[in-house]
Amino acid sequence: MARAFLTNPVKIDQRKQRSHAKLFNAIVAKYRAGIPFKQIEIKTFCQEAGVSRATFYRHYQNLADVIVVHFLIVIADFDQRIDALPEPNFENSSHVVVSEIEKNLDLIRLVSWSGTRQAVQSVLSGTAQQILILRDYPVARRQFISEFLGGALLNFAQEVAEAPEPMSESEVLELYRLLIPSSLS
Repeated sequence: MARAFLTNPVKIDQRKQRSHAKLFNAIVAKYRAGIPFKQIEIKTFCQEAGVSRATFYRHYQNLADVIVVHFLIVIADFDQRIDALPEPNFENSSHVVVSEIEKNLDLIRLVSWSGTRQAVQSVLSGTAQQILILRDYPVARRQFISEFLGGALLNFAQEVAEAPEPMSESEVLELYRLLIPSSLS
């Protein structure tokens, strides 16, 4: 597997990073409290998160954007971890994928709760498309394959996150390696 170096690291200034963390943690708290996503009012939400509405709207169009941006941050972390591998291959890159899923179970659970599936799947498909471009995958099938992989990865992550009983990381890794063909990774 060729080194990807997919993107430059997401550059977020410290204030924006702190604001995003406050907003994301507040969304997770709302989710855990069982509050329906559509009932969250921006004004009250921002007050509870300790972020001004002006700051919120400077960086996001709506509350769903906080979740999508967090996926972009996780993908940037994933990219850096893959690029840091001495010899990226299916075995070690699949371990990175699974460990990112395990580290971000709450984020994955937020997708169904918030109705952001389409936006998140687009982000994942875009990342898959970048990988396919870097691997010189045939143009004729690149769009289909990237959309399939983005959807498959999101479905897989959601099934893991919503499993009735927690799965060990080794169980998740074994399942991932069965579902994603090594020739596409």
